[in-house]
Amino acid sequence: MLDNQLFNRLTRLYIIALSGVALLSVIGQLLIQIFLNSLLDDSHVVNVAGRQRMLSQRLSKTAVLLCNPKIFQADAEYYSQDIKEIIFLWESSHYALKNRDLKTDGRTFKVRNSAKIDSMFQAIEPLFKVVLTNAKTIEKLIEKPNKNQQKLLQSSLNQILISDKTFLKKMDKIVTQYDLESTERVEVTKKIEMFLFTFLFLILILEGAFIFRPIANNIRLVINKLTNSERNLRQANDELVKTQEALVQATEEKYKLQLAEEKVRAASLMEGQEGERKRLAADLHDGIGQMLTGLRLHSEKVKSFDFTNAKQAKSFNELQHLIQETIEATRTVSFSLAPSVLSDFGVVPAIRILTEQVSKVKNMTFNIHTENINRLPEAIETCLYRITQEAIHNATKYAKADFINIQLSENEQFINLIVLDNGEGFDLKSVKNKMGGSGLKNMQARAELLNGTFKIQSKIGKGTSIKIEIPK
Repeated sequence: MLDNQLFNRLTRLYIIALSGVALLSVIGQLLIQIFLNSLLDDSHVVNVAGRQRMLSQRLSKTAVLLCNPKIFQADAEYYSQDIKEIIFLWESSHYALKNRDLKTDGRTFKVRNSAKIDSMFQAIEPLFKVVLTNAKTIEKLIEKPNKNQQKLLQSSLNQILISDKTFLKKMDKIVTQYDLESTERVEVTKKIEMFLFTFLFLILILEGAFIFRPIANNIRLVINKLTNSERNLRQANDELVKTQEALVQATEEKYKLQLAEEKVRAASLMEGQEGERKRLAADLHDGIGQMLTGLRLHSEKVKSFDFTNAKQAKSFNELQHLIQETIEATRTVSFSLAPSVLSDFGVVPAIRILTEQVSKVKNMTFNIHTENINRLPEAIETCLYRITQEAIHNATKYAKADFINIQLSENEQFINLIVLDNGEGFDLKSVKNKMGGSGLKNMQARAELLNGTFKIQSKIGKGTSIKIEIPK
């Protein structure tokens, strides 16, 4: 029997490990989203800072054009309006960056000025005010000219041209510093993401060491117990046979009596053996099998992360391979012992549960038709179930089918089973010489043991059809 205390302990450990991985994943996503949003703000800030250089150049160019109306008289009105827009955008962007209050299209962007950037803005402020003051002077003189207009315009223009060159150099350094600090924050984000990934990978390794390995040892113990149970049953049966032979030699009456007793005992032993198989199969499938399946599905999520080195990737692949092997071994032992639903409810419920399980794991669609199917002899139900199971396995693994149609019907003489899939199909002629020991050969052998017939039709690209007819 499986130790309930061990089973409960392993279940608690698995839940704790899974909860830790889930919590770490959620925290990691929240942190990454926060950092990504801040990096988007940094990108916009760098863009606005870079735009300040362009606006400064446009402002100088427009001032030159406005201060030479004779040369550019036709465009004077256009440049007069243009300088207003440039001054407004240039001034508002400058103070938005400096005061960390940048708003664009109704959205507020976070400006993270370091102490160095603040000092750089302080250094550039006098140049900015000189250019801004003279630009506004030119704007006013253009709107309201006076007798000293040209002289004042030229003076303001000279002040702009003198200060703008130094302003551009200092503004370029500010843009460079913004970009440098943004890059540093990107590197910090990468390090945080790598730390979260490494910690998550470590949790999976610990989960494999402290949960998977005990489960594997427990499976080994169950198999050993089953083997010992079968050996003891065989020994007990041999002893009964020897005892029977000794009693036969004594008297005919004692022989008949012993024969009757031996039949009762044999029936009891077989019933006990079958009950033990069913119980062990149920424990393997409902307990350890479900835990291993959950472990495998969870480990698949780690594939979305990039491994830092080949050693980590190799360790992860070996862990997945070991999980898959254990799942397959558990399924093999469980189904080879006895599928409980088959003996309890019959072949129809067993097939339905089988298709439901497959559809959960694979992207499969099933269409099942059953007509007037009552409980059948155990041998026939086992045969139909195993053939259906093998056909579904072949369709999902080799034919890559996504739709399977199962038809099970009964008439006065025969039980009929038809399994159709829309997979890739294959060439029957090339497979006939390779059927020995394969799944198709096993299905054919099961049908023939019950005096039934086995027919298969398949074409490349046309799917596969399997038809079984078993006499009652």
